[in-house]
Amino acid sequence: MTDWKVAACDAIYVLSHLVWPYLLWAAWSYRNNRRHTALAVRLMLGLAFVWMRFIEPNWLTRAQTPVATGGAARIVLIADLHLGAFKGADFVERLVARINGERADCVVIAGDFLYAARAPLDVLFAPLKGINKPVYAVLGNHDRHELGEALSEARQIDLVDQALHRAGVRLIEQQLIDCAGVTLAGVGDRWSGREETRFLNGYQGSKPLIVLTHNPDTALDLAAPQVRLVLAAHTHGGQIRLPWLYQKVLPVRGPFDKGWHAPVTPGGPLRLFNPPVVDVLILK
Repeated sequence: MTDWKVAACDAIYVLSHLVWPYLLWAAWSYRNNRRHTALAVRLMLGLAFVWMRFIEPNWLTRAQTPVATGGAARIVLIADLHLGAFKGADFVERLVARINGERADCVVIAGDFLYAARAPLDVLFAPLKGINKPVYAVLGNHDRHELGEALSEARQIDLVDQALHRAGVRLIEQQLIDCAGVTLAGVGDRWSGREETRFLNGYQGSKPLIVLTHNPDTALDLAAPQVRLVLAAHTHGGQIRLPWLYQKVLPVRGPFDKGWHAPVTPGGPLRLFNPPVVDVLILK
């Protein structure tokens, strides 16, 4: 994690809490000033920021989607936890409680566990031990450079891997794992230079092949015809979904947003119109 990122996260964290005295000032001014229209706008802007910064990012929702894959399984998909500067173990505890209330064969995590993390990894990941189902994961682009400039990228990835293992999460990059009636294939992150898909070409299993990766652009170049579904993350579902505008800044090359996409030759600190989702996939 670079010094400028630490400073930026500290600034955002501290400055975002200034919204509370700002709201008090705006409310007091509204009651004691005749220029109600301008003050009402300021008050509404402050309340909108409170929603985006403190409420919606912590408001867990649930989506359930049936998907025809040729194999039966119930999979819980989560991703982009970005634990560190803005979310910690308390958020993970609430997330685990929601996951444990679901009937599922396994849980998959599509990368980006960290963001400006300074707390020990074992502390951040500890609640994941409480998940009452097998948990499989791949890493994202943020998981390779969040632990300090003194560590090499390979060493940081190794430390994250070890901490996740202690928390009961198994990394499956370039591995095949059975989950009920389907086979999961873990593919490393494209931006991290860890994307390797050639091992999929030799798949001869009888169960439908489901790819778990971080960047959805991986689906653009998948040559393995056996792949029935790609589970990915990275875009945060648009994060701040202001109409038209958010689509211009999605960090992908392909036409990926949120939800489901037909083949195409195949949770950050702010959120708006896009709360974190626990996706329950019913594969049929």
